[in-house]
Amino acid sequence: MRYKDLSVVIEPHEIRFPHAIQNNLYRQTIHVKNVGTKSKRIQIFRPSNKDFQLIVQNPDQPVPPGLEVTGVVEYIAKFNQEQRDTIVVDIDGQEVKIPLYAFPARSEISVDDMVDFGIHVADNKTVYRKISVRNTGSTPASYKITYKGKHPITFAPQTATVQPNSSVSVEISLLTSALMVIDDIATLEACHKTHEIKLKGNIMNRRLCLLHPENQEELQKLNFGSCYYGCDLTALAVLYNDSPESVAYSALIDDSKPTDFAQNEESVTEYTMNPLNSIITVFPNQGILSPFEKRPLFFRFSPRAYPPKQAFATTLDLPPRRDVAAFMYFELLGASPGLSKIEHSKTKLEIAVAGTALPVVLSLEPHELQFPTTYIGQKYEQNIHIYNQSDHKPIDFRFPSIANFAVEPACGKLKPRQKLKITVTFLPHQIGTINKTLVCEVVGAVINSAAPVYTQSKAIHQAQCVLTGHASMITEIPPEKFNMGLKPLISNEVGINVNTTQDSLKSFYPRAAILNSAHDTTHIKRSSSTYLNNFKKHKVSFPNDRAKSIGPFNRSDSFITPFTREERYNYVDPDYAYTDKERKQIEMHNKPYNELFNEQRFQRTEVRRTKEYKKYDTDTDLGIKPGNNLESPRIALAEVEKNVNKARIPSYPNWKFRLPTTSELAEQEQTLLHKPLKEGLNSVPTTLKEKKDCAIQLTPSQLFKVVVGPAELNFGDVCVNATVTKFLSVLNNLDQFIVVQIDVESPALKMTSPLCQVIPGKSHVQFPITFEPSQIGLYQRSISYIINNFYRHYVKIIADVRQPTVKLSTERLVIRSLPHLLAEDSFRKVVHLYNPLNAPAEFRWEPVIGPKGTAFSIRPATGIIEPYQTIDCEVVWYGSTQAPVENYFTLHVFSTNDTRKISGNNRSLKTNNETTVTLQCVAQIGKGKYRILEKRVNFGTIPVNMTSKQTFTIINEGTNHLFYEIIDPNPCPGVIITPANGLVSAGSQTSVTIEVTPVELIKFDIKFGLKVLGQKEQEIRMTGDVVEPDINIPEGEFNFNGVPILMKAAKPFHIENKVKRKKEIFIFVAGI
Repeated sequence: MRYKDLSVVIEPHEIRFPHAIQNNLYRQTIHVKNVGTKSKRIQIFRPSNKDFQLIVQNPDQPVPPGLEVTGVVEYIAKFNQEQRDTIVVDIDGQEVKIPLYAFPARSEISVDDMVDFGIHVADNKTVYRKISVRNTGSTPASYKITYKGKHPITFAPQTATVQPNSSVSVEISLLTSALMVIDDIATLEACHKTHEIKLKGNIMNRRLCLLHPENQEELQKLNFGSCYYGCDLTALAVLYNDSPESVAYSALIDDSKPTDFAQNEESVTEYTMNPLNSIITVFPNQGILSPFEKRPLFFRFSPRAYPPKQAFATTLDLPPRRDVAAFMYFELLGASPGLSKIEHSKTKLEIAVAGTALPVVLSLEPHELQFPTTYIGQKYEQNIHIYNQSDHKPIDFRFPSIANFAVEPACGKLKPRQKLKITVTFLPHQIGTINKTLVCEVVGAVINSAAPVYTQSKAIHQAQCVLTGHASMITEIPPEKFNMGLKPLISNEVGINVNTTQDSLKSFYPRAAILNSAHDTTHIKRSSSTYLNNFKKHKVSFPNDRAKSIGPFNRSDSFITPFTREERYNYVDPDYAYTDKERKQIEMHNKPYNELFNEQRFQRTEVRRTKEYKKYDTDTDLGIKPGNNLESPRIALAEVEKNVNKARIPSYPNWKFRLPTTSELAEQEQTLLHKPLKEGLNSVPTTLKEKKDCAIQLTPSQLFKVVVGPAELNFGDVCVNATVTKFLSVLNNLDQFIVVQIDVESPALKMTSPLCQVIPGKSHVQFPITFEPSQIGLYQRSISYIINNFYRHYVKIIADVRQPTVKLSTERLVIRSLPHLLAEDSFRKVVHLYNPLNAPAEFRWEPVIGPKGTAFSIRPATGIIEPYQTIDCEVVWYGSTQAPVENYFTLHVFSTNDTRKISGNNRSLKTNNETTVTLQCVAQIGKGKYRILEKRVNFGTIPVNMTSKQTFTIINEGTNHLFYEIIDPNPCPGVIITPANGLVSAGSQTSVTIEVTPVELIKFDIKFGLKVLGQKEQEIRMTGDVVEPDINIPEGEFNFNGVPILMKAAKPFHIENKVKRKKEIFIFVAGI
């Protein structure tokens, strides 16, 4: 650092010893350089703290410009604590302080403070981001990330240890399952510091909007208004993708809700309408929209009325008015609950579509016009009237042109309830009776099949009027001119009568040569009657015909002379017709072409026949022998009609572009669900057809028929390190193979198999999704599936991963006596242990010993509970007046595969995956009813130094067992009351014995207490008088005299007790 006022440079400007380890030595060098123009006196003085040592040789003389003074600062970390001090640099009497810092070895954690997930759509996709937790210190450090927000955000790993000068990558995952705006904070705790991590993101719904084309307002319904049967109405709207990602959609129509036109079955005596998906449709009905893209949609309303199959034409009325209303759905593609539950989908755009179909009510009067005879060139007029009887809509009409008649006006428009006069003019151009039908066509807008979004005018209804007229004309045919002289009978212009046949010649009486030619047979060379009959059809060549005069209309006509009947030439003018040579050349020219065409036609026929032959003539042996007990199937007429009707293609409008209906989709789905599951499918396409079908990029409408669901796989409560499986269903409603591939990224789902299947058409398969978690907590991830390697979507996976646990039927167990059991075994009750998780759980009961110990026991004390099973443990209370009526048991639950199980000798250990549950046991003793017969026990007169006994009885007159206790079983020396405590069963009695062994002569009156558990203490008295024993033996001497050896002699004696008390007498015989 440069000090301009002192003209020196001091490096460094502060000295730091970071991460100093105790008892280690650290050094740093300090340089003080003279950068001025004069010599300066520079001195460096050591710090006051003895942990810092300065090694420097201060010069005695001033330091010249350009030279420097160097010192070394040493630091020895004697204590693991922070040290601060300063070094003083004296420059010509001015002091500059250089700070000294020494920091003990520690960890320094830093983390990225911002995580931006960006903008996404709620399609169950898992978005991943990574941050780094860095340790720039010199010791390892552990961290813990805590997030208490409400969004599905998880951190992995949440806790870890970061080594010095290294970092740990933390993966942050966000499940885009719902609409959310993320602006939360997660905390990272490390080294007694808290770091904040800001989380930001925006999750938008996959949403389609239908906008008005003019004002861009959102539409909820679309009303076509009214139109006539046979017309098509078109409405324009704009479909808007209000999401930041591309979406694929497919339109369908809901026919599950009844409308005004709905009919349960097709009527045979009334008018019927075309199906709902033929009446209402939209173009385009499928597609892919880019983010925030707008696309025009053309909605079409096409009502049609069809006459009944059985009705009288004379009594058939007009079709009725129909109000049509339905809901149209634009469903976004992806995992769905199923085609039968599409109305419950949350990703669809619902539009209400309504329209009214009206019949054309047009009358034309009269229905028949009779025109009088009219000559060609003249005209005759009559009037008809057309009347629009509708109250709602006008009618556009027109009269198509018909020959010999003219209509004025030929077209126009009739307002509601308007009547118009039409003039029909008869203009004959031919003779004879003319019968025509005048058609009045009602013109409406009908969609052009070549361009579905454009309309054209076509006739939708017609009314007829029969026109009848007779036409005549005056014509003069020039007759032959006859001459009675020797001149020819026919003397006309040459060539004018070339079409006169021999049969048309008439016989005339004047004797001229030509006149008798019709009957002349002199010069006839052939007399065959057949020839003569045919001869009459030949045309006559008159004598005055000159060359080139006979030019017939038909080239094959023959001409004969009038007398000899010989054929005569006919002339073909080469200027107007081909000659025979030219015609032959044309035939020769066409011949090779005709042969080529015939040959190619034959080759195509042979190729088709060969294919058909090879299709059925294969090497496959069906094992069928011709005529081996084979019978021709009997086909019923109903089956034939059913097949014919099935093969018939409907001629409804919009049938090529019809929308799928909810009822059709539900029926198809139910059909597939009732089929057996396909198993053992290939994971990759193998056959040629499979490869061809699986390489096709499916359209959105085709993808819509592939149902993958459910959209959410909820595993519920799952035990850690345990395996559970759920199934993802795929319904292929197409007529072709598809390949579906599952992509799994989470380690907890790596056990899923198979991940790819080739699914045939019209089939139902399931993918087993295996979940094996290793971390405890709420698990929220997603898996993706790809159809034909093109379309990808996501399925949400949810699970609550828990430690092994057991649910108790109650946490406070109250034990009451059971009257039907013995008193010693009556206080017992069962507690139920239920394992709610998917893995076996091992348990162990441990009693909590209180100040009075415990009087409860539980069996079994250890065991294993299978998943979703219940085991019963019996708790027994061993009752007494000293036994505690309340105690606790601790239930330890751990996994069966845990290697760190708690042993009996070391119960302080606790496994990582262990849970504990506390059970409180309470013994409840009912109120008893008892009676003591002897509340005063009188011993009477008892001898001293001898034991006397008396008893008193406790009678239990109630239904509950009694526990009693003698408060002081030794109320005074020499008195013992036994038993001191005990049990009296319901309906029974027990005796208590009092033993008194007096040692002195006294009268006694002693009180002692009897305590029954749960009741008040009662007092019992015992009284008596202690006296000397008074015993007399009258025989004072027993003399046996002589008794032989090995012989026995006996003498009786008497003992008299002079006291009114039984005595125990012990006789001692002393040896002589």
